[in-house]
Amino acid sequence: MSVVGQSGRTINWRQTIRLPYLWIPALAGIAIGVILASALFTVMAYQVVYLDKVYPGVVVDGVPAGGMTPAELAATLTARLAERPPRYLVITLNDQSWSVTDKELGARVNIPATVDRAFLVGREGNLFSDILAQIQLLSTPVEISPVIEYDSGPLNDVLQRLAQAVDYPPQDAQLIIHPTTEIDIIPARYGQKLHRQASRARLEAALRAPEQTTVEVVAQKIEPAITDADIAIARRQAENLLSGPLFFTARIDNQTTEWKLPPDALPQLIRQVEKFDQSGNSYLELAFNLEQMTPYFEKIARAINTEPRDARLRFDDEQGKLVVLEPSQDGIRLDMQALPQKLADLLETLKTEPAHTVELPLIITPPVVSSKEPDRLGIKELVSEATTYFKGSSAGRVYNIALAASKFDGVVIPPGEIFSFNRYLGPVTKEAGFDESLIIYGDRTAVGIGGGVCQVSTTAFRAALFGGYELVERWAHGYRVGWYETNSVPGLDATIYTPDVDFKFRNDTDYYLLIQTETDTVEGTVTFRFYSTNTGREVTISEPVITNVVKHDPPVYEKDSTLPRGVVKQVDWAKDGMDVTVTRVVKENGQVIHQDTIFSRYRPWRAVYKVGVGPASRP
Repeated sequence: MSVVGQSGRTINWRQTIRLPYLWIPALAGIAIGVILASALFTVMAYQVVYLDKVYPGVVVDGVPAGGMTPAELAATLTARLAERPPRYLVITLNDQSWSVTDKELGARVNIPATVDRAFLVGREGNLFSDILAQIQLLSTPVEISPVIEYDSGPLNDVLQRLAQAVDYPPQDAQLIIHPTTEIDIIPARYGQKLHRQASRARLEAALRAPEQTTVEVVAQKIEPAITDADIAIARRQAENLLSGPLFFTARIDNQTTEWKLPPDALPQLIRQVEKFDQSGNSYLELAFNLEQMTPYFEKIARAINTEPRDARLRFDDEQGKLVVLEPSQDGIRLDMQALPQKLADLLETLKTEPAHTVELPLIITPPVVSSKEPDRLGIKELVSEATTYFKGSSAGRVYNIALAASKFDGVVIPPGEIFSFNRYLGPVTKEAGFDESLIIYGDRTAVGIGGGVCQVSTTAFRAALFGGYELVERWAHGYRVGWYETNSVPGLDATIYTPDVDFKFRNDTDYYLLIQTETDTVEGTVTFRFYSTNTGREVTISEPVITNVVKHDPPVYEKDSTLPRGVVKQVDWAKDGMDVTVTRVVKENGQVIHQDTIFSRYRPWRAVYKVGVGPASRP
């Protein structure tokens, strides 16, 4: 196709339109550039316009915040919150409910933080993503929830009030035993306690959810320490125990004695105690109140307790055998220490069945000398004998000798036991029956209670000495006494002075030893006889060795207004002082078993005379 131009020149159409096709890319590029420039300008202008304002499309708590500065938005939110009515939450627990406001729970809107959150929408820091977010806001608004903060103080107060309203302690099961023996059961009850941490979390979550109107708080169940099952054992024990009287029995001398407690006396004597099984679970049992029962058992003990009584024996020389004058008796004592176990055993039985009898525990103490099978004592012959002389003694001295000697008649010394003279003699007092007589007091002979008792101790010493028994304790007199050297030699006396100065010997044989005494007040003799089994002991006693002899001083004459004038009475007799040594050797089966040196130191003793200066006696 061709076209004729104005100049008459023919123009080719294809050539004519070739030029614009070449310009299209350039024009497109220019257009795109213009568009990009315009867009960039628009974006930049948009950024400049909203440099200190919230981007459009941001809504805060229902308020369109676009175009507002942070200060304007803060003012708007402040005014809105001031006009807003309080938000109520209903707190529930089981069938209880409480209404509280958000402010009472310590909730408040943090306006600066809320404004900051709204202002930062579209301003994350990445230009491309921020522009996309800003463009998206124009079509899809973003709702910003107010930033809620909590003041722990008000919320703690609410939780405290809730706890006071819902908390209650558990109630342990109780077994009540009335004085009338009636039994009541109070069932166990669970307790309840507000779970503060879980409840706080639920309340805070509810405050953050504007649409929520109720919140159920959390409470914990508290199990009682003692459940109904835990008192079952104590209940059975109480029912079985109170079903009849309680008997305490003791079998004495083949007879049964009993003491009874009626049922209405038992409630005050029992108590409930907490026990634990192997798994650590607790339960209740009954226990007897031992402190309250002690007086009752002490009364029973006074009725039961008796001391053992040795048999009274006598060796009949004519028949040549031992005769029982009075039988022995076992000692009986209520075993107070074993009683708690007996009572515990009763309570153990009461767990399954009624029981109403407790056999009292007794301690049986056999006598030292039993009358059962007396032949086993080995008392079958005379093994030693000693006699001393006191003829011419005053009436008081004779009386004291007889009284003291009688206390040893029938004494039995078991094998291995130590004989103590003072133990069997007892107190030498007027109350014990002793009379006044002459005694050695210091360096003089004076009137005192019990003069003559040493005559008896000297006789007992000689019987033990001649019998070959082990000497344990012996003391010599301070000076030589004529009574003890009658038909004897010096150095074989033994003084005593209760309770410190004693005479003792040991029965070092395998047989019992019976002591029999005899006092002849007419002939003036006292005799100790030892009966046992002759062991074949050989006793050798030396002649006394006398040394360090000291002559006595001249006699002394003392005035005595109690004696008639001209009467002279001798009260002390002169004796020289000396040291006396006697040795004893005891053999058994040819072997030496004792070798003793018996030493005595006697002071010189001068004669003393009383010279009467009183009124002359009438003719």
